[in-house]
Amino acid sequence: MRKLLTSLLLVLAIPAFTLSGVEADSLVARGERAYAAGDHAAALARFDSARTAFTSPALLYNIGNCHFKLGDIPHAILFYERALKLAPGDPDIRTNLELARQNVVDRVNELPGFTLGSTWSRIRGGRDADQWARRSLWICLALFAVLAAAVAARQRILRRGLLILGGVLLLGTLLSVGFAASRHREVTDDSEAIITSPKVDVRSEPKDGSTVLFVLHKGTKVTILQQQLDWSEVQLANGNVGWMPPATLERI
Repeated sequence: MRKLLTSLLLVLAIPAFTLSGVEADSLVARGERAYAAGDHAAALARFDSARTAFTSPALLYNIGNCHFKLGDIPHAILFYERALKLAPGDPDIRTNLELARQNVVDRVNELPGFTLGSTWSRIRGGRDADQWARRSLWICLALFAVLAAAVAARQRILRRGLLILGGVLLLGTLLSVGFAASRHREVTDDSEAIITSPKVDVRSEPKDGSTVLFVLHKGTKVTILQQQLDWSEVQLANGNVGWMPPATLERI
């Protein structure tokens, strides 16, 4: 397994109600020391406490590592998936997620192994969930500055060049806004979940006694399509659909 991420970069700030930033940083540092010393339960407790004040891909990755070391594969996968949602294409997160998935019985949701997909994820995801939103603001600001300069320009050639540059910046603004909107949908989407129960019968209807279509095991990733009568209709990566009790799932 690759080394533990120590720098808490790519942070999504969440208002802290119980911990100050200094206290949270101290907990993370103590958790890292406990992890390095092999006390993974103590490290997990400190990382979980820090998560009440903020979250970041690095912190979620560290929590996933602790669960993996403690043998809790479903929750390791859950936190790796949460970290990957905030930092798509991160090689350490993807490597450890693949490693954890090797311990899952159901082989229906393998990570794609081609380089282009990972590269595209890094480009699309940016360094954090808000990066494309910030880029769109800066590009839009540059666009207005260039247009203002074009209006003030007296030379026809200069004005034409500025207008061409403005067109390029307009295209960049539209693309970055599109990426920002896509990232917002990804980060706020909670339709995917990880099975945490050792074994689950997936049924044809949302009730006990209905036909068992197939059986799933802990650590398998599913997409929740709808909920009815306290049951969840789920879909696998291979397209299979069925109903299971929601208590067997934990949303990513």
